[in-house]
Amino acid sequence: MSEDKAKNQAEKNNPKEKAPELSPELLDKIKHPPSIYSTIRNQSPEELKNNPAVSPEMLDD
Repeated sequence: MSEDKAKNQAEKNNPKEKAPELSPELLDKIKHPPSIYSTIRNQSPEELKNNPAVSPEMLDD
């Protein structure tokens, strides 16, 4: 694929529209997400039972 064709296809997929401004708090959450451990600890027992990433041993804690 030629460079011009690739550039044209990229412009079609990503039109140059003005992106909405995100609040500084939201940007901070995106750049510095909470740790996975704190996220799992904040889940309800029902969410933990349905979460395939949590092993049965972790449910007892």
